[in-house]
Amino acid sequence: MKKRQTPDARRRTPQATHSNAWPLVTVVAAFVLSRIGYYIAGVRFDASSLPWFWQFIDPALLKANLGQSLWHLHSQPPAFNLFLGIVVNLFPGHETLVFAVCYLLLGLVFAVVLFQLLRSFGISDVLSAALAAIYIASPACVLYENWLFYTYPMTVLLLLAALFWHRFVSRGRFLDALVLFVAAATLAMTWSLFHLVWLLGLVLALVLFRRKDWRKVLAAAAVPVLIVVFWYGKNLAQTGEFTGSTWFGINFSKMTNSMLTVPERRALYDNGTISAVSMVPPFSNPEKYYSAVPKPGPTGIPVLDQELKPSTIPNFNNTLFIAVSRQYGRDAFRILSARPAAYKRGLAESYLTYFLPASAYLFLDGNAGHISALDRFASIAFDGRFSYHSDHSLRQTDPGRYYLQSFLNTGWFLILAYALVLVAGFFFLLRPSSFRLHPSAFIPHPSSFFFLWFSAAWVTLVANAVEVGENNRFRFVTDPLVFALVTTLVVNWLAQRRATANHK
Repeated sequence: MKKRQTPDARRRTPQATHSNAWPLVTVVAAFVLSRIGYYIAGVRFDASSLPWFWQFIDPALLKANLGQSLWHLHSQPPAFNLFLGIVVNLFPGHETLVFAVCYLLLGLVFAVVLFQLLRSFGISDVLSAALAAIYIASPACVLYENWLFYTYPMTVLLLLAALFWHRFVSRGRFLDALVLFVAAATLAMTWSLFHLVWLLGLVLALVLFRRKDWRKVLAAAAVPVLIVVFWYGKNLAQTGEFTGSTWFGINFSKMTNSMLTVPERRALYDNGTISAVSMVPPFSNPEKYYSAVPKPGPTGIPVLDQELKPSTIPNFNNTLFIAVSRQYGRDAFRILSARPAAYKRGLAESYLTYFLPASAYLFLDGNAGHISALDRFASIAFDGRFSYHSDHSLRQTDPGRYYLQSFLNTGWFLILAYALVLVAGFFFLLRPSSFRLHPSAFIPHPSSFFFLWFSAAWVTLVANAVEVGENNRFRFVTDPLVFALVTTLVVNWLAQRRATANHK
C-alpha cells in the first residue's frame, strides 16, 4: 500500500517545491516593480538627517574618532552609529547611494520574511504572497525605506526575530534560537526602547515554552544577552546609570512637564516642587541650562565635549545632558505626584499620536509630497483615517474639543487591529484551545504567537507611557507583527465558520 504523504512531506517534493516558488517570485516581483513605480513618482532616498539628527554622532567624529566616539556614546545604543560610521569611512562622497542600496536590500528582506511568516502561520502561499506584496508596496513602507533612520532596520529585525522565534518553538533547532537572539540583541543595541528587560523576557518565555530545550535557549541567548548587559554596565561605569540611553528623564519630562500650562509650571517652580531645569523646554541648546546646572569641565573626548555640531544642532551626548536628563526625570516624577492630570494629558497625546498613520510624520513629508494622493488613499483604506482637520490652538483654549478632534483624526482600523491583538492575543495565550485552526492548515504551536503579542504589547504600553511626540513612528515597527497576527486570526476564523457551515 502506498504510504500517504503528510502536508509537510508533500511540501518537500520537487514538484511542490517548484510550484511553491512562484508565490515568493511574485512577492519579489511586486517589490521590484513597486520600487520602480515609486522612483518614477519622485521618491528618493533621504539622507539629509545624517549631519544633524540628535541620535547621530557628528559625521566628522564618525570619520576621525569612530571607536572612541562609540565607546563614549551614552545617549543612544551604539549599533546604528556604528553602521553610519562604517559607511562614511568606507564610501566617502557616496554615502547616500550606499545607504539607499542597504535600505533597498532591507526592503527585499522585509518582503521575503513577511511572506514566510504568514506562511508559517498556516496561511496559503497565494494569500501570503498577495498580502505581503500589498504590505511592502504600501506608501508608509516605502517612505520609511527611503529615510535614513533606524526605524526601518528595526522593523526588519523585529520581523526576522518573529520568524525565527516561530521556527525555534516549532522545530527546536539551536541555529534558529541563535538567529532570534542575535536579532533581538541587535534591536536592544540600536534602540533603547527594546530594553534589556524586554530581551530577558524573551529568554524567560522561551525557556518556559520549550522546557526540554532550555539548555539550547540559554546557550543561544548567552552571548547576545551578555553583550547588552556589558553595554549597560559600561554606561553605569561612565555615567552612573545602568541603561541603554541617558535620555529617559528628558523624554519622560515631555509626558509631564510639557503638558503643564505656563502658570502651572511657574507655580510648581515657585513652591520648590520642580527645579530651574524644568523651566527650560526639553532638548534645548546647552547654554539654556547653565544657570540651572553647572557647566561640565572638558574631558578631552570630542563626542562628550562638543556642544554644537557643525550643523549648529546641539550634541545631546555632551556630558551636560547626563545631569540635565537626571534632573528632568526627578522633576517629572514630582509633577506626576503633584499634577497627575498633566501625565494623563501626556498619555492621551501619546496614544492619539500612536494611532495616526505611520506616514503622517514630519520627516517623511518630502517624499510623501510626491505620492500624496496614494498616501491619502492608503491612510483611508488601510488605516481607517477619515478626518484630516486639526486645530492645535484648541489644546490650550478648549482641551475637550482638541482631544475629540485628535481622536477623529486617528486611524480607526489601527485601533481595532491593536485592540484585537492585545486582547484576543492575551486570551489566546491563556486558552489556546479556544482558537481552532481549519483542519487543512498548518497548526503552529500556541507559543509561536507569543513573540508577536509580547513585542506589540511592549511597544504599545511602554513607549506610550514614557514618551510623546513620535509615537506613530514607534508603532510602524510593530505594524507587520500585528498585521500577521490579525491576518492569522481572521483567516482561520473564516475557515472555521466555513467548516461549521459545511458541517451543518
